[in-house]
Amino acid sequence: MPGTDVVSVSKSRSRTADRLGIVLVAYDNGDSIEQLLAVLSEEKRPGDRIVLVDNHPPHACARLAESVGAVDEIIRSENVGFGAGCNRGAARIENEVDLLLFLNPDSLPERGAITLLRKGGREEWAAWMGLLLLPSGRINSAGNTVHTSGLAWCTGYGEDPTDFHSDRDVVALSGADMVVRSRVWRRLGGFAEGYFLYYEDIDLCFRLRQMGYELGVVWDAHIAHDYEFQKGAQKWFLLERNRYVFIARTWPLGLLLALSPLLVASETGLWLASFFQRRLLIRLRAVSSFARVLPRVLGERRSISRERVLTAYECLRMLEPRIDTPLLPRFSRNRVTSAVFAVYQKGAGLILRVTGFARRGRSHTARQC
Repeated sequence: MPGTDVVSVSKSRSRTADRLGIVLVAYDNGDSIEQLLAVLSEEKRPGDRIVLVDNHPPHACARLAESVGAVDEIIRSENVGFGAGCNRGAARIENEVDLLLFLNPDSLPERGAITLLRKGGREEWAAWMGLLLLPSGRINSAGNTVHTSGLAWCTGYGEDPTDFHSDRDVVALSGADMVVRSRVWRRLGGFAEGYFLYYEDIDLCFRLRQMGYELGVVWDAHIAHDYEFQKGAQKWFLLERNRYVFIARTWPLGLLLALSPLLVASETGLWLASFFQRRLLIRLRAVSSFARVLPRVLGERRSISRERVLTAYECLRMLEPRIDTPLLPRFSRNRVTSAVFAVYQKGAGLILRVTGFARRGRSHTARQC
């Protein structure tokens, strides 16, 4: 593959019940990768595989990994983005393992967490994650919440893990700590690479849910994550553009039609927020970029639609009307705004039922893994 150099290191290939393939995509993470690799080396079992994809020339992380015997393959690459990096790493081992674990290089699993992730996936889950914790010990992510506007955020962010309880189904997982069954991963074709960074995990999980698969969280598998929400203009650009891409790629037509007035209202509010937060040029650039990739996105949408077994109404029920995260500005998460979204979502559900978008064109039960 152009721009990619692969080095094979040690190989361990005994067949076990739950062979685990760990994929790490690094980008200038030399300050954290050594500690992570040391933890993974301790918990690696016969039949497991570890792949490091270094997206950052001059590949300092790759040089560090070469001295770690537990790393099976090292891929030196140009910066192809998170999703593409994960796909390249997974492609090397997906036929040799039963489970694929994607871990951020700035994460640090507690002792035994990898074993818990290996054993903790219920039979009906296609993918799952551990509980991501901030350096303070509070929750970074217990999954991802997807709002009716297409915004997404870390579920449970900032809460005490001992007090956190969620009665909602898991809609999306964090790509910083995600286990996917290899056979399901192959069927999906991996992450959508067009996102480059952000929303590729939301997209993958939303597709899984629409295909009838279930997701979960292994609550006892704790993984510390050096998370930082604010990272400058490029992050805001990608978040803005990729939200549009996610909606256009994965939401069924009935859902788009039912939510279109609310989406227009949300966009008006987001444009105003961008103006007052001096991010208007970033949003304009994001819209321009989305317009350029829209033909490709619509082509991908057709393929995704053919795999969907959930109705538009069932997809609507996966969305959260409340904005209850401290990661978003205070003015956007008041009770009035949440109440308006909740009332509209109920109305949209009624519309979908009346117009027939709640009826299945084919039989569906939760897919078995």
